Parts: sequence; structure tokens; C-alpha cells
Amino acid sequence: MAKEQKPQIRVNATSHGAATKAATRLKMSLGEYTEAALDYFTSRQLNPADDVAREGQLIMQQVKKLGDRVFSYMQEEERSLLLPMLEEMLRSRITLERVLRMNEILVNNLNGQLSLLSEGQLAAHRETLKKLRQQNDEAVERQLKEALTGAQPVGSGKKVGEGQPGKNDTEPSS
Repeated sequence: MAKEQKPQIRVNATSHGAATKAATRLKMSLGEYTEAALDYFTSRQLNPADDVAREGQLIMQQVKKLGDRVFSYMQEEERSLLLPMLEEMLRSRITLERVLRMNEILVNNLNGQLSLLSEGQLAAHRETLKKLRQQNDEAVERQLKEALTGAQPVGSGKKVGEGQPGKNDTEPSS
């Protein structure tokens, strides 16, 4: 039976002694140690003769990977969170502008009609308007509180409005 021929490499005695000591310390054969060292350098495409550059290359590779992950995360956040927020903000802004313009038209029409009413009728309309404003303010506050409560992260320990001066815990119902 023929003995299997293994490729051989020649190293100086100092390097051979250092590799043998390192392999023994790690409880590996010299062949296993040499193969692991070669795999390390070849898989990372490093130059083993350049100590300083090797460490810098490893660090730069890790920094690049981390930077890529952070950038990827930021892009995902932009797509999934920030763009929908911007869209909703713009929709709200445009709706508000249209509502304000419609209010201007309605106020002008209402002023024309109110000029035809008696003092008693005007007083009744003012009282009705006052009640409507109060109901609207209460509804806005209630909706704001509900929206903020819904947006509050679970487990933060505080309720919306808690600890704020002038806020009461009960809202009037409308």
C-alpha cells in the first residue's frame, strides 16, 4: 500500500518552533494549526506579512458592515415610518387649508344673512354658536388624548397628560 503524499512547505527553524509552541498551547497538531492559520488569512484576503494593515483591514471591514446595516435600517425606517408620517402631515395641511377657505366663504355668507335678523334672533344664534364651540373644543381635547394614548409606547409608566399642570383626569362628555 502506497503512502499518501502530502504537499510540503519549508519554513525557517524559528517560525517552525513558534508554530509548534502555539499549536501545542492550543492542543492542536502542527498541521491543524497551519491549516487554520492559512484559512484565516485566505478567507479574509489578508496579507500575513503586514501586521498593522491586517488589523486595520479587519476593523474597516467590521465598520463597513456596521455602517451598511445602520444605513439599511435608516432606509427601512424612512420607507415604513417617515414617509407615511410626511404623507399624513401633508394631507392634514392641505385639508386644513381647504377647510379654512371654506370657512371664509361660509362666514361671508353667514354675515350677509345675519344682517337681516333681529337682536333677539342674533342673541340666540350667538348662544348656540358658543355651545357648539365648547362641544368642539371638548371633542378636540378628547380625540387628542385618545390619539396620544394610542401612540404611547407600552410600559412607559406614565399616562398621557399625567404630571402636566392644568390637566384633569376626567373629560366632559358631549
